[in-house]
Amino acid sequence: RTGASSVNSRSVGVDDDAPLRKCWRLIYTSASDVSTLAANPLAALGGIYQDARELPLVVNVIDTFPRALANLPPAVGAGLATSTRLRVQTRARPRSATRVGLSFERVAVEQLALFGQAAPDWLPKPAVDLPQLGLDLQRRVFGVGEDTDPRDAESNPAFFDVEYLDEELLVIRQGSPGGVFAAVAVDELAGAL
Repeated sequence: RTGASSVNSRSVGVDDDAPLRKCWRLIYTSASDVSTLAANPLAALGGIYQDARELPLVVNVIDTFPRALANLPPAVGAGLATSTRLRVQTRARPRSATRVGLSFERVAVEQLALFGQAAPDWLPKPAVDLPQLGLDLQRRVFGVGEDTDPRDAESNPAFFDVEYLDEELLVIRQGSPGGVFAAVAVDELAGAL
């Protein structure tokens, strides 16, 4: 793209005017953790998003549906459409102008559709708050001294580096287990049906 730089000459940051503050839909990844999800024989992947509209919260969203539905004729499959949304909530923390550290906070599951109908509101939406290690224990885990915030430690693998960012495209490289992600800006997460 003409005139765009690797990070559009601004820090990615997590403040109110951060260029990262959007909803991003995945269009490509080389990450093994996502490829493993796609290998599930029972569930197929729908949309995968990184919702950063409420920074410093960044929510990774994965939509799934029964793999068997993809083998049905469209008219039959539409009547049986069933989908589930997984959300992994993280808290972003800038580590540098292009590195964003993440603390994983919560995992939630929500049924979007059941047998061609929007899921009723009364269905439970289970969520689990992930255990948080204190800073002293994190210092020991990541091998840093008292004067270093372990969330910013070079040895802490929970981060992504922004390789490219403009108004429409985000390319990041994740810390662990590694891999590149390319995503396009979208207005909203996809609907249930």
